Amino acid sequence: MTRVSPTPALARLRGDFPPVGRARVLVHRGTCGNAVGAEAVAAALRASMPGAAIAEGACDGACWAAPSATVQREAHSHRFARLDRGIPDELAACLAGQCDDEYAGRGEYGLLERVGRNDGSFGDVIGRGAYGAAAMAATLRPEQVIEAVAASGLTGRGGAHFATAQKWRLAAQHTGQKYLVVNAEEGEPGVFKDRHLIEGDPHRLIDGILVACRAAGVDTVFVYVNGQARNARAAFERALEDARAQGILDGAAFGGDPVTVEVRSGAGGYVCGDESVILNSIEGQRPVPRYKPPFATDEGLWGRPTVVNNVETLCAVSTVFDSPPPPTKLIPLSGAVSRPGLYEVPIDGNTTWTGVLATAGSAPGLVPGILLGGPSGRFVTPEEYEVPLTMRGLGAGGAVVLPRDADIAEVTRSLAAYNMRESCGECTPCREGTQRLVQLLEDVPANRERIAALIETLTEASLCQLGGMAGRPVASALESFPEAFEE
Repeated sequence: MTRVSPTPALARLRGDFPPVGRARVLVHRGTCGNAVGAEAVAAALRASMPGAAIAEGACDGACWAAPSATVQREAHSHRFARLDRGIPDELAACLAGQCDDEYAGRGEYGLLERVGRNDGSFGDVIGRGAYGAAAMAATLRPEQVIEAVAASGLTGRGGAHFATAQKWRLAAQHTGQKYLVVNAEEGEPGVFKDRHLIEGDPHRLIDGILVACRAAGVDTVFVYVNGQARNARAAFERALEDARAQGILDGAAFGGDPVTVEVRSGAGGYVCGDESVILNSIEGQRPVPRYKPPFATDEGLWGRPTVVNNVETLCAVSTVFDSPPPPTKLIPLSGAVSRPGLYEVPIDGNTTWTGVLATAGSAPGLVPGILLGGPSGRFVTPEEYEVPLTMRGLGAGGAVVLPRDADIAEVTRSLAAYNMRESCGECTPCREGTQRLVQLLEDVPANRERIAALIETLTEASLCQLGGMAGRPVASALESFPEAFEE
């Protein structure tokens, strides 16, 4: 992969912040680390290694390793895992130069390149390549930016995989006030990629936001963060302050157009992932879906054209000027695996679930299935483990590996019950249909025809995708594991 040379404006900015040169220990905090005592690990390291450079960053995606820390030297990184068991002598030796590179081949490019490798300071991220896309976009006409995104083939990473360039074109054709809404709600169980990105590299998100604003002619942005993702919001707000201080948002740094960014939080809830629910919530209205059409690119916030992109999409935008952009997808992997966490997987026609499971420490032959996409997803069966992964086929990317003794019928009923509880009650098909589906699943052999008819009604008549896809995991389970429902 070839990176685009930095523009003169970006080169000047980077010159003010030389890369971190001193060897250091980076403790992985964030949601993952804090949950298992990373703060105490940082204190223990400072006590046991007086005089050493101890910094704190976010989780690097290896949730299984937490609490962990990485020794960083020039062109070298080595992670030490499960430090709640004690600080090994090898860590100090590694800091002195006596260890191998555990990360060989990892993080050369992609969305996780800086996640867990920076301390959150502006100097650290700018020295590691931040804001290259925004600086390049500022030198191009809006239509040239859209053409570059179209040439990259970038599609939305929130699950629908709509062409990003086309969405921007639809908004760009309008004049007057326009908005960009960043969907960082991510309320579905088993999906945690967006909050990892925001916690670990919020400047990459700002980079993508600026490119989108340049392309679509937007000057006002609302970032809608899940109300429970407090670490993510705090990290993003710190990054915003740094970006403002360096003239990145007002156009002084790169010569681009000024952009105003506001952060909003929702109360949580699966339905809040729907873009029209987010629009209502930002406007202060009841968080329920809107009828479509009109679509947001024509009439969104306060009736004005609005682009809605999710976090991973905009972070991927930051790579569109690379040659070629990294063909990768983020997969949050959890469940019955030895190494759960956030994985960046190449979508290159060669990667399969067998490879992903092996990387995560699971023998594919012992995995009866994978729930892909949470309560709106489907089950992946062993017969599909050797099929090459595709961007569209992965949806939002959340994957929960089922244990060998999984009760598929009970899992299916739990998913249906979750959708029933999360229904906002705005439309009858979802409000009544999800309740009825839970009831029918109590006796599947006697209700197969009713279940099929109800799923069709939910799919075709629900106002938003919570109801529209509530029957998807049920239909998938009945098709893939019919024997589980015989009794």
